[in-house]
Amino acid sequence: RVIVITGASAGIGAATAERLARDGMTVVLVARREEALFAVRDRCGAGALAFRADVTRRADVDAVVTQTLAACRHIDVWINNAGRGISRMPSALTDADLDEMLRINVTSALYGMQAVLPHFKARGRGHVINVSSILGRMPLATFRSAYNGAKHFLNALTANMRSEIQATHPDIQVSLVSPGVV
Repeated sequence: RVIVITGASAGIGAATAERLARDGMTVVLVARREEALFAVRDRCGAGALAFRADVTRRADVDAVVTQTLAACRHIDVWINNAGRGISRMPSALTDADLDEMLRINVTSALYGMQAVLPHFKARGRGHVINVSSILGRMPLATFRSAYNGAKHFLNALTANMRSEIQATHPDIQVSLVSPGVV
C-alpha cells in the first residue's frame, strides 16, 4: 500500500510514517522543512519517499500527486495531516491570523482531497484521512480560538466531501481523525 502523509516532518505525521513503514507500507512524506523531512525518511527506511512541498500551494500538492504516481504507480491512502495552531484570544485575532489558520488547516486539506480524487475515481477506490483535533469538536481552549475554528471548518468540509463522494463512489472513503489533548 502507498500512503501519502502531509506534515510528515514532525509530530503525528512523522510518528504515523514511521509506524506505517515498520508495518511494510510504502510511505510518501510531504513537508516544507527539508532537513527534518529527510531525517524522517531515513528513519522510515529504503522504501520511503520524501517530497519537499508547501501544501498551502495547489501547484505543490498537484506535483506531489504527479511525482508519487510516477514513482509508485498508484496511491492507496492520502493523509492530510499538515496543520498548525496559534495561541491568541478571540478578541486579539487579526485578519492575518485567520487567513493563516484557514490556509494551513483547511485549504491544504482541500487541495489534497481535490488533487488525489481524480486518481481515486479512476481506480474506483482510495481513502482520504483528514487529521483534525478534539478542539474542532469541543472548542475548550479559548486561547486557541482561530485553530479551533479552522479545525471545526475542516470537520464540516470532511463530512461534506464524504457525502459527495459516497453518492457516486462508495469504495472511496473519507475519514476524520480528531486526536485529543495529551
